[in-house]
Amino acid sequence: MSYQLIQQPDADANVICPCCQQAIIDWSQEQYIQPCEHTLFVALDLGFEYIADVFEATMARSVDEIHAHDDQLNMFQELTTASFPHYLIIRTDLGVQDLSRYIGIAVPESN
Repeated sequence: MSYQLIQQPDADANVICPCCQQAIIDWSQEQYIQPCEHTLFVALDLGFEYIADVFEATMARSVDEIHAHDDQLNMFQELTTASFPHYLIIRTDLGVQDLSRYIGIAVPESN
């Protein structure tokens, strides 16, 4: 397994990058998604809000292919079957219909 999953229970909390301490999700900002250099993706069960090219290149399907067949979308599966070497997924509840947001962060591999 190349990813680690962390469940963040508070959907209204800001999401801070554990590597550089930048707020990736900052609800006080009009543009609340502020990816840092470590951010690989910000996705909902419904589709992508942001994705880095370096992560998309490791996915089995491109974002365009995923969105073209969004009636069959399982976002968590799409994200966790990527071949990116080592990343963290922070999962937050959207509070609607059991939907989630996923924030992917590239983290250095621990020795």
